[in-house]
Amino acid sequence: MSHASFISVMKKILCLGLTPALQRTLFFDTFEVNEVNRARLVLESAAGKALNTARALSTLGMPVEVAGLNGGAAGRKIEAFLSAYDVASVQTPMKAETRICTTLINRTQKTITELVEEAPDPGETTLKLFLRDNLKRLEHASALVISGTLPPFSPADFYAPFVRKAREHNLPVIIDSHKAPLLHLLAERPTVVKLNRQELEITFQQSLKTEQHIKREMRKLITLGARNVAITQGAKATYLLTQDNSFHRLHPPLLAEVVNPIGSGDCTTAGIVCKLMKRRPLLEALAFGLACGTANAMTPTPADFNPKLASRLYRQIR
Repeated sequence: MSHASFISVMKKILCLGLTPALQRTLFFDTFEVNEVNRARLVLESAAGKALNTARALSTLGMPVEVAGLNGGAAGRKIEAFLSAYDVASVQTPMKAETRICTTLINRTQKTITELVEEAPDPGETTLKLFLRDNLKRLEHASALVISGTLPPFSPADFYAPFVRKAREHNLPVIIDSHKAPLLHLLAERPTVVKLNRQELEITFQQSLKTEQHIKREMRKLITLGARNVAITQGAKATYLLTQDNSFHRLHPPLLAEVVNPIGSGDCTTAGIVCKLMKRRPLLEALAFGLACGTANAMTPTPADFNPKLASRLYRQIR
C-alpha cells in the first residue's frame, strides 16, 4: 500500500475551533499611523487556531480534519485553501460571512500588528448542528485537538461534551485554550493542556514574574484535572509539568530574524500531537512541537513551515 493510500485509511485527528478566518497578511517597508501606507506584498491563507493546527498536522503527514463554522465568500475561499492544504474540511455551514483577520508586518520597525474581527453569531440551530455532527465524528477519530477560546455567542462549557466523548473512546485530548473555556474542560482529564504564559496569567488573574509563580499555577491546572501541562514563553524556556509531578525546561532555538510568529503556538500544538500519535514520549513531543513553532516564525504565513527545517531545529533544543 502506498503512503498516500495508507494515510487515507487511517483514522483522522479531529481539530475543533468555532471561528476560522480568512487571513490577509500585509507587508510594509514602513508603517505610519494616520498616514497612507502602501503594502509591498499581500498574502491570503486560511487561518484561525484550529485551521492552523490542522494545516500544520497535514504538513507533518498526519491525517486530519478540521471543524468550524464557515460561510459566505470568505468561507468559500477557506474551503479552497483547505483543499489545497490537503486538509479534510468538515466545516458546519452558516449564513453569516466568515470573519477576515489581517496582519500588518512593518519590515523596518520589525513590528507585527493583528487586526482581528469578532466571529459572527451563527444562531442556535447551527451550533446544535455543529455539536451533533462532531460528536459523531469522534467515534471514528484518532485524537481530539481543541484550539482557541470561545466566541461570545457560545456558552463557556461548549467544548465539554466533546472532551467527555473523546475520553469515553480513550482518545488523546489536547487543549490549546485558556480562561473559562479551558477551566470547564479540566474535570474531563485532558491528556495535555498547552497555553502561553500570558494566557496562564489571564486564566488565574495572577502576575507570574518568576518560574516558581508559573509552576504554582501549573500545579493548579494539574489539581483541577489536567494530566500534563505545557507553558510556552516565545523565545524563552518552555515548561512541562506532568501528572507525576515531573518538571522540565526546554529551550527553543534562537532565531536571528523572525518573519511572522502568528500561528507558531498552533504549530507547536501540531508537533506535540504528531509525536504523541506516533507513540513518542511527551517530552520529545513537546520538543518537536517547539521546533515546529520556531520553523513557523521563519515563514510569512501561518502554518506554512518546512518540516525538514523543523527536524533540524528539533536537534538544537536543549
